[in-house]
Amino acid sequence: MMRFISVGLSLLLSVSALAQVDGDPLYTNISVSNETFYAWRPFYSSSTEPERWRKDYLWPLYTKKGFKEEQYSRFLFFGYSSDFSPDTDRERNWLVPFYFQGTSAAGEDYLAVFPFGGTIYEFLGRDKVTFVLFPFYGTSDINEVHTITVFWPFGSKAVGDKVYRFRVFPFYANNTLEGEFVKKYYMWPFYSTVDYIHERNPGGGFILFPIYGKINTERADNYWVIPPFFRYMTSDDQWIVHAPWPFIQLADGMMDKRIFWPFYGKKSMAALTKQYMIWPFFWNNTSRYATYDQSRKKIIPFVYTQKNVVTQETKEHAVGDVLSNYWKIWPLMSWDRVDDKSRFRTLELWPMRNTPGIERNWAAWWTLYTRTHVEDETGHNVLWGVYRQKKSLGHFEWSLLKGVAGYKKTGNNRRYRILFMWVGDEEEQP
Repeated sequence: MMRFISVGLSLLLSVSALAQVDGDPLYTNISVSNETFYAWRPFYSSSTEPERWRKDYLWPLYTKKGFKEEQYSRFLFFGYSSDFSPDTDRERNWLVPFYFQGTSAAGEDYLAVFPFGGTIYEFLGRDKVTFVLFPFYGTSDINEVHTITVFWPFGSKAVGDKVYRFRVFPFYANNTLEGEFVKKYYMWPFYSTVDYIHERNPGGGFILFPIYGKINTERADNYWVIPPFFRYMTSDDQWIVHAPWPFIQLADGMMDKRIFWPFYGKKSMAALTKQYMIWPFFWNNTSRYATYDQSRKKIIPFVYTQKNVVTQETKEHAVGDVLSNYWKIWPLMSWDRVDDKSRFRTLELWPMRNTPGIERNWAAWWTLYTRTHVEDETGHNVLWGVYRQKKSLGHFEWSLLKGVAGYKKTGNNRRYRILFMWVGDEEEQP
């Protein structure tokens, strides 16, 4: 994972350091190793890397991208077109939610015009959806489960291997998974029941809303008073108290929780800990991975920080090494470092971190100053290249107004630039 992060930021920093060409930020043309980036911002940008490519046209208006033999395009956030592997006929052309046309992975052609009718494959997690005059009638299939819906969401019936579901909302519903449970409600949400019939944790109970409820199983006991506000749950490895929910939530065991909403809250489960103060403004989250811990702090919407610290020694890093460090003060500035590569820039008008479409097509327009450090080279760019400077071991150069004035020193050689013309020592040949 960290190798992926490093490679991505390495390209980003290389782009920042090398893309100081006339016309920036309007025009950029870069080639780094086997990756390229070309842009006339914000009208068009093109990026390529091994087996992948992407083209943006007035992002987010229209985007095309490809991976190996597959191609995908998107118009705003509702028009989609995909051409999958040439080994199959699978494709799709959708204008959500009105028009759906394509060929499924199984080679079946389909067409649907909402709300009049039709069939859609591979939609909303369903293998197949068919409807006529939605919401009058529809069917859907997931694996071996077939569902029929009449006047959605009021009436439905689903049947499959060990599965039976029937609903006449809000009067009655039955959800049965053979050998696992039977769940029912009557006049939702006022009365519901559940029976767990699997031998690993049998039991059951009911909820009479909004008065009282209980669910008792072999492993745990749950009780509600004025549900969902007051709850008590206990088991061999967990207890939970809500008094009342969502304002006071306490838990110990596999999940630890201390919430006094909206003033303070902390929840820990497995490798993830979330903590806030004065919800939703102040956050302090921690995630534990195999070889490092990641901490994230937020003061929404103005401050965001993220740091990855090594917790298990590897070939490249010792325990305690900081793999990466990032902070942003929106909308003023940000700083990003991975290993020995770093970048500082201002302004930062986009509130989220390094959104790819924004980075490719828009961020350069409001970036007034950038400082980059890649290996032994440090670069500065002020006001879209009005002043540029690079410094590394044995090399120093600067330019003003993209060549009106400039200076370059390499070893003992010095060159001066006046009105775009160089004078002085000849360039050293490598």
